[in-house]
Amino acid sequence: MWAKGRKGLMSVDFSSLNNVLKHPIRRRIVVALSERENMSYVDLMNLVEATNTGKFNYHLKILGDLIEKNQDGKYVLTEKGRLAAQFLQKFPEKESPKTALQMADAVLIGFAGCALAVANPGFWVSIFVAALNVNVTRPLLIFIILLDLILFPLILPGSVMWLLTVRRAHSHDPYDLFKPPFVTFILLLLLLVIMFFSGADLTVTIVETHMAGYGYSELHVGLTTILLFSLVLSFFGVVIAESASRIRKRLTR
Repeated sequence: MWAKGRKGLMSVDFSSLNNVLKHPIRRRIVVALSERENMSYVDLMNLVEATNTGKFNYHLKILGDLIEKNQDGKYVLTEKGRLAAQFLQKFPEKESPKTALQMADAVLIGFAGCALAVANPGFWVSIFVAALNVNVTRPLLIFIILLDLILFPLILPGSVMWLLTVRRAHSHDPYDLFKPPFVTFILLLLLLVIMFFSGADLTVTIVETHMAGYGYSELHVGLTTILLFSLVLSFFGVVIAESASRIRKRLTR
């Protein structure tokens, strides 16, 4: 990472330095030691808000010869570490400004969530199976039901809306996160009302054969049922995605 240059100055491999300092915890460690000169293990861990000793030890190891322990057993910056601190001061990490999600963006993202709900793959696979007049087994039937009514409407539309909202507004504010699913809710509700009063629906009948081929049972799946589940679950997907994001951030500290 470092090499002797002319006039005894230290030259820096900025690419390697950037890799070492790319994690926020390691940047906080270097900055903290630069400001306080020396710190104990516990004080340093608490200051940088690390919650896992194993991961914290890993970050200390990655910092390598940027830090060392003094005679009192406290952590201090080496000469290379002080240069790294200067590097961080000259090239601070730029954070994207948080902005409120515009209503036009919320409508577009909500429309995408509505389109994903209508494009439920389990339902359209069911149509394909029914069109071929295929007798399905119980495991496949259960999988189709879960995909139709739970997994897809609960996870994918909400996760996509969450991702588009965070990237657009750079915000995790609940007010911004729930704008698109509210639009999706309204669009699906309008679609269901139109389908109800027009009597338009697309129903799929799936035939399940019983063991040894004796008897069979039928499952009727309607598009209105799929959209109703998507309407009910439109907000839950965003909540799940945001919760997963917060858990991931806590685990990486």
